[in-house]
Amino acid sequence: MTRRTRRIALLSCLFALALPALAFAYVRALPASTASYLLGAKMIRAEVALKSGDGKLHDFRIDRGKLLKRYAGGQLLLLERDATKATIKVAPTAHVVLNGKFASLRGLRAGMQVAVSRDGDLPADAVYAGTKATPPLPKATVQYLLGGRMVRVEIALLSADAVLHDFLVDRGKIRQVGAYALTLHEADGTSVPLTASGTVRVKLNGKTASFAQLRKGMTATVMRDGDKPAYQIWATGK
Repeated sequence: MTRRTRRIALLSCLFALALPALAFAYVRALPASTASYLLGAKMIRAEVALKSGDGKLHDFRIDRGKLLKRYAGGQLLLLERDATKATIKVAPTAHVVLNGKFASLRGLRAGMQVAVSRDGDLPADAVYAGTKATPPLPKATVQYLLGGRMVRVEIALLSADAVLHDFLVDRGKIRQVGAYALTLHEADGTSVPLTASGTVRVKLNGKTASFAQLRKGMTATVMRDGDKPAYQIWATGK
């Protein structure tokens, strides 16, 4: 492996290395295209509950926006796309990538676009920045956060038509299933009752299916927008 290849690999895995995971869950809870959209350029902020390989529950948070001030007092101040100002604590040892190159927090300037990753109330340990646009999160990070260890997700996203969405994703074992209603038992022990739209799209073991084919004991990932009924379900099992 050449020096340049090693550097590209390191950059691609930067956010993944910042996550306290003992093992990666390569199971896809969501299609790659859906995961990339949810955590892509239109995302405002995301909160991901995830149970890592050591059984620990994490609350990962990602904020994206324009940097309003230089790093000072251990903090970054962002203006997010819904006009929210977010003050985020950042560890002085945080990993920083600016325009695809390793950088320091002192190299960040007001007006840059940044994504900041942290675990719960801990100071952020990763910053991904660009002078014109925020680079996308590495695929390894997206795959880990929205993979098989995901418990639930809430993502604020401003779509191309300027509509603000509050996407909610739940994942767990189906404990009950009725007429366009189901209850999931999630990995942290939470039971979540959900309703589904009459036009809900269902994928079962990668194939198009109907809601009536869902069964107790299957693993399901259910996606909805705010208080609306679920409109997409991905399930595996028999």
